[in-house]
Amino acid sequence: MDLRNLELFLHLADSLHFARTADAMAVSPSTLSRAIQRLEQEIGCPLFERDNRSVALTPAGLIVQNSILAQLL
Repeated sequence: MDLRNLELFLHLADSLHFARTADAMAVSPSTLSRAIQRLEQEIGCPLFERDNRSVALTPAGLIVQNSILAQLL
């Protein structure tokens, strides 16, 4: 789990939009998707529910988001 992947996760958790996050973080959408998939594999559960039209945090994703933000404060 590296810092860049956590930054990507936090931005996506805030925007809930892959294209906006990819643009804002200067990565390709496929790079962003792979980074999120790696985090999900490392953590062992899905962090986002996604389909062709929407992205939402799972309960586990919300816990991870809150944990990261708590560490930053």
